[in-house]
Order: sequence, then structure tokens, then C-alpha cells
Amino acid sequence: MKQISGAESENWTMKVENNFTLIEYHGDITPEEGKAIVENWTPLISDNEVDTHVLHLDADDHFDNDTFDTVSEAGALGLDHGVDRWAIVARKTKSMAISSKLPDDIETYESEDLGEALEWARN
Repeated sequence: MKQISGAESENWTMKVENNFTLIEYHGDITPEEGKAIVENWTPLISDNEVDTHVLHLDADDHFDNDTFDTVSEAGALGLDHGVDRWAIVARKTKSMAISSKLPDDIETYESEDLGEALEWARN
């Protein structure tokens, strides 16, 4: 999996492999940083071969309304670019909450295991 240069901070990393993108959160994300992540993600999903996104939340931070709004906007943006599958790796309640904020046209896969989610994304 290659990492996209310039698309990381101490709180998150962004990578792309074949047909999917992977964003991993390692710490608290401010609403401004969430919007910057989406801006960095947009060029990656503009490639027609990317149809899946894996969101790995390896942090216990609380998601506020701004964060959920950003998730909803990212889901709609992804659909505009053909990204209609999302794997969400987090504790069950958080993955369910995030899935509920995505557009209905997105197929979701929820797991607490990153390896399982990556396998799903590759298929």
C-alpha cells in the first residue's frame, strides 16, 4: 500500500491501494482538520479506479455534529466520484453512528478488525 505524500498529520494518515483509499485516525480531529482531510481525499477519488473507502478510527475522541456533517459531505462527494463502498473500522457504536450519516446509496461494512475491512475492500 503506498502512502500519498503530503496527506498526513500527527493525527491521521491517508493511503491509496488499487481500488480503495484508507484514512486512519490516530488522535482528535478538529472540524477544520476534517475538512482538510476531505480536500486531500478528493484528488484520490477522482481516479475512476477508486470505488471503496476504508475509514479506520483508532482513537476514542467524541464526534460532534460538525464531524458527522463532514462524514455526510464526504459520503456525498465520494458518490459523485463513484466511491459507493465504505468500510468503517471502529467500536460497534461508533461505526454504526458513522454508517447512519452516509448516503443510503453507499454499501457499508462495519468491523473492529482492520485486516477484515481491507480484505473486504480488495474484493
